[in-house]
Amino acid sequence: MPTFVLHVKAELENVRTLSLQKSAHYCIDVKESAGSEQRDGVYVTANDTHELSGSKGTANFVMKFDKASKHEAYLNVLEIKGVTRDITEEDNGKWVPVIAFECRGLEPVAYHPEEEWAAVGGGGQKFDQVDLREDWADFDEKLGESVSVMGLESKFELHKGK
Repeated sequence: MPTFVLHVKAELENVRTLSLQKSAHYCIDVKESAGSEQRDGVYVTANDTHELSGSKGTANFVMKFDKASKHEAYLNVLEIKGVTRDITEEDNGKWVPVIAFECRGLEPVAYHPEEEWAAVGGGGQKFDQVDLREDWADFDEKLGESVSVMGLESKFELHKGK
């Protein structure tokens, strides 16, 4: 099954790390692999498990593009050891692979960030539910300075490894 890796980049100011929360719900647009249909704004989380019809397998997200079809499209949320990781201050403005989606019958085409991020400021202060729908800024009390994540961009790339 093809695996698509979500890469993001942003300008970080006084942010030591930016990471996806373990309970993250990803808002993505998906398109039919063998067609042109697209569904926008579907939510996917690694915490959900759905049984696949006619199979003993499970997936984190299951859908049908055509309700009359027997074929289900599905995906699983993955962390790929040695590939996906948190964003660090050294990654400022660079593309970083943060999470992966193993897909069958669909492909992710767009990511819509929400509150699934967490940050650690330069002084060590933790910020949960960082909302990156727009630029984000706060104040790191330990550092005594502002912290921010600006200009978040994202893209999906097909993962070539195992």
